[in-house]
Parts: sequence; C-alpha cells; structure tokens
Amino acid sequence: MKNNYTKYKEEEFKKEELLAIAAANLELDDTRKEQMISAYKAVNDVFDKDEEFFKDYTVNVYAQGSLLIGTTIKPLPGKEFDLDIVLKLDDSYLNHTPKEIYDEVFRVLDNHGTYSPLLQKKNRCIRINYNSDFHMDILSGCKITSDSTRLMIPNDKILMDWSRTDPKGYDAWFKNISEKHKSQFMLTERFVMLTEAKVETEDLPKDVYVKSPLQRTVQIIKRYRDLYYENKDLVKTPAISSIVLTTLLAQSYDEELSIQAALKNAMTKMKSFADDYKHRGIRFQVYNPIDLYPDKEKRENFTDSWTDKHYESYVGFVIDLERKVSTFLSNSTNEQNYKDLFGNGYYKQNIQTLVKLEESFKGNPQLAALLSGTAYTDSSGKINTLSGVKNGSHGFYAES
Repeated sequence: MKNNYTKYKEEEFKKEELLAIAAANLELDDTRKEQMISAYKAVNDVFDKDEEFFKDYTVNVYAQGSLLIGTTIKPLPGKEFDLDIVLKLDDSYLNHTPKEIYDEVFRVLDNHGTYSPLLQKKNRCIRINYNSDFHMDILSGCKITSDSTRLMIPNDKILMDWSRTDPKGYDAWFKNISEKHKSQFMLTERFVMLTEAKVETEDLPKDVYVKSPLQRTVQIIKRYRDLYYENKDLVKTPAISSIVLTTLLAQSYDEELSIQAALKNAMTKMKSFADDYKHRGIRFQVYNPIDLYPDKEKRENFTDSWTDKHYESYVGFVIDLERKVSTFLSNSTNEQNYKDLFGNGYYKQNIQTLVKLEESFKGNPQLAALLSGTAYTDSSGKINTLSGVKNGSHGFYAES
C-alpha cells in the first residue's frame, strides 16, 4: 500500500518551491546588480580625484540595505529601485559637522559634468537620479573609531547633529540570523535530493534553492508592501520602510526551516505589534539591533519619526497582509490567491516553471527511491534501488 504521507510531504515541497520561484523572479537580476555596483564605484572614483576637501582623506563608498543582505526586489512598473549608498570619510566626526560633509559631497558631484544635472538634495542625503530604473541616495558620514565599522551620519531631522549607524554591522547581524541551520532548510534538502537524482534545474531562476527562509520572507513581504501602498496617499497613509520591516522580521525569526513556517511566524509576531497599538495604544519602537549605546534614547531608532499615521498604517497593512498570506498558503496554485500576494505578471511563468520541474520528477526511479527511503548508494557513488548503502528518506515533515 502506498504511504499516504508521501503526497503530503511532496505538496509541501511544491508550495515551498513556488514561494522560492516567485521570490527569485522578483529579485533584481545580475545585470542590474552589476550596473548598480559599477555606478557607486564610479562615484567613489570621483571623490578620489577631488583636489580640494577630499584630497586629504580616504573615502570609502559602499552599498547598504537590501543589496548588501540579499533581499532586493524589483520595483513595480513605473517605480525606481532605491540604491542606498554610504560615503564614509576616514576621519573622526569630531573634526567636522554633518552639514560640512554634506555640502562638500554636493560640491564635488555638482562640479562633475555627468552628475550635476542628475542631483537632488534630500534631508540628509544627496540623490543621483539616473536615467534608468534606479536612483542612488548617498549618505555621508565619518568614522567613530579606527577599529570599528560604526560611523556617524547626519541626524534625520537636524543636519547639524550626528547620529550613530553601522550598515556593515547590520549586514553581519542579519546574515548571522538568516544562515543558522542552513543545511537543514527545506529547500537545501530538496536541492540535495534533486542533485542526487540528477534532476535538471537549469531552467529555474538563479538561487531558488540558495536563499534562506528569512531572506525570502523579507522579499515576499516587501513585495506586498509595494503593492499595498501603490495607489495610496502616502501623506495620509505612510508606507512602512524596508529597514523597519527587515528588522522586525529578523528579530521575529525563530530559525524556521521553511519559507511557509517563517511567513506564518512573521504574521503572528507582526500582528501582535499591531494589536498592541490598536487595542492598547502601545507604540512599539524598532531600534538598530546592533546599537547598544547605554542610553537607549540615544540609540538609532528606525521608528523615531513615526506618528499616529504610521502606526495606523502599519495596523492596516498587517491585517491585509495576514489575510493574503493565509489565503495563499491554503491554496498556493490558485491564480487569484497568487496575484493578490505577488501582483500580476509572473503567475503563468512561475506555475509553468513548477510544472516543468514536476514533470522532470516523473519516471525518475532515483528520485522516487529517495523520497520513499528505498534508495541505495553503491561503491561507485551511484544511486540505485537494489544494492549498496541504504540512504535515509528525504521526506520532509511540514512545520506547523
């Protein structure tokens, strides 16, 4: 008699693969990433050649945010990707004011024929509006100590004040959480299974089996964030920033081994914050998790500018997101459920990719044996169903 559990386990794998395929297709492709890396390296070269203020200092320009931690998503049609860049001056912040550095950054770029017509001054950064689908926000700062990745940047409200931050430290913090138990991730096990069975995966989007459940959860929720706020008045209903979402999700992550489980847990944790505000008026705060300054009031606070409108917006967003995620997980191949969570444009492509993958399983005796736990590996390392060292079952029990 056929094991009834096999189909259940396989259905969970299919749902997991669809989530990963969807997120992978939403990610910035390698060409765009390389274009952005080239863009900020070119900016670095401009400052290295400055013959005035910057000639006496070492300048380091590097990416921060989603490009650094592997959670990028493509912008919606008609929108631009926000490339966040840090320009770090290798000198103590005690020797400068934020406005001084800000003005010098603008001077250098404004005197450059390529960048001058593309510049826009923002509250504490300089924006370069490229004639493409992305813009670059340059946040300038100075080092705090010579042996630390921390730096001082302009305060969000007052350009004359410094605030602490640490993009590279945040990157390390996020990746440390994200990559725990990597060998046990559902899709890591799946990839091992497919590799052993020699199933072709060349037609799949890059990194389908590589990203962690946390990275995929961040991508999926950021995508829905963009859809949710697309047609809203952002003055009345401010969008939740990526840094707030990413930090909340990383802090809420309980080392789930699947995207499905990570999404369910994220909904529980995010809704608890929404309920605290909605029913008890409690305003949660999201601090930079690696800023451990003794006086908490002086730590980097990602929600320090939030008003009632931001918290009310968060509540509405979470309620809607929870409903969409729950409906999708109950029937992930339903076209409307898919489009409600991910938007239009990729449903047929992603379903076709999943179907093609499933078809490659059919008639594959090695894969069937691996799934059922009846596979053997002979002395030459080949998988078969007759003799050799017995392999353990690759069945996966779905997390609740």
